[in-house]
Amino acid sequence: MRIHAWLGILLLAVSMECLGENSGREGQWPAWDTFAERFVQGDGRVIDLTFDGKSTSEGQSYGLFFALVANQPAKFQSILDWTSNNLADGQLGEKLPGWLWGKRDDGVWGIKDRNAASDADLWIAYALLEAGRLWSRPEYAALGKKMLRLIAEAEVVDAGRAGKLLLPAPVGFELASHRYRINPSYLPGFQFKYLSQTDPKGPWADIWTSHMRLAPKIFAAGVAPDNLVVDAKGMTMPDTERAPYGSYDAIRVYMWVGMGASVLEDDKTLLRLLAPYAKLTRSLGQPPERVDPSTGKILKADYSPIGFSGALLPFLSALGEEDLLAEQRSRLRKDALQAKFGRATHYFDQALILFGQGWADGYYRFDAQGQLLPKWKF
Repeated sequence: MRIHAWLGILLLAVSMECLGENSGREGQWPAWDTFAERFVQGDGRVIDLTFDGKSTSEGQSYGLFFALVANQPAKFQSILDWTSNNLADGQLGEKLPGWLWGKRDDGVWGIKDRNAASDADLWIAYALLEAGRLWSRPEYAALGKKMLRLIAEAEVVDAGRAGKLLLPAPVGFELASHRYRINPSYLPGFQFKYLSQTDPKGPWADIWTSHMRLAPKIFAAGVAPDNLVVDAKGMTMPDTERAPYGSYDAIRVYMWVGMGASVLEDDKTLLRLLAPYAKLTRSLGQPPERVDPSTGKILKADYSPIGFSGALLPFLSALGEEDLLAEQRSRLRKDALQAKFGRATHYFDQALILFGQGWADGYYRFDAQGQLLPKWKF
């Protein structure tokens, strides 16, 4: 009887999970509610429980975007307030947020690193600008424009023949001999399309032009690196201070390209360059944790993060890889079922899944101008 009862519970959980992927009234996003219950405090702090309860500007920026997709203005405001009060001394828009907050060596909780992170800064600006448009809140749009000015001043560099580059942070990424460390995952095509039209006097169109000019070199092996070095002559080379591989940062490159490929010609070009990554995924049945960006080969790793399967849904959909897409969805369902029975989930995995699966399940899209199209609005 115990076996039959357990099987009944299991089948019920599976059916609820399948229903949850596609259900929910307009204006609701059940997967985000689950994420927020675990990772977002009532005061708006997004917590990475995997790493000593830290918070990052990245997590806060993603929380803003997800709250906007879910049409939750109060949650959006609480996340924004915590971000400003704790990462920017209450002066967001006058200061860029520090990227890392947590328990310091003296036992006090607070800012651990005041250096900013440009991807988070851009996601905050984008979420603010789109919240201003979608919710008719001009004060959000005004704050988003202030953020863009700060980013342009502190995190953009004119790199000679390489053109304008987005640095990952204000400090630490300008190297000797006119070299610059960059991160391709900080450049979603739909975002830069949007920014180039929303702020035409800003550097966003030039940054994207530089990225597309360098892309055949950056992705020459058919995979994305986490980081690489570009010099003022427009030459690219592997990161000289870190092991050159593509992993937790690079997985977002495939996700952003997949999301934009249906509406943006440049993302269609990038999709073709990166298509070999799908072959690597097919060979394993799941995305590799690490690849060598110079050879395009899989590097030995212990496992494949479940978040990578979520991140790849838009990419595989854009490539028409239906069988491989179904395999990743199946893997995500099994993992979600295990979580229902108590297995711990991790912030970054779940953030990637929210992005990828939320897009694949139609909770949001981007149009040809890079504007957000949330399900509740359209």
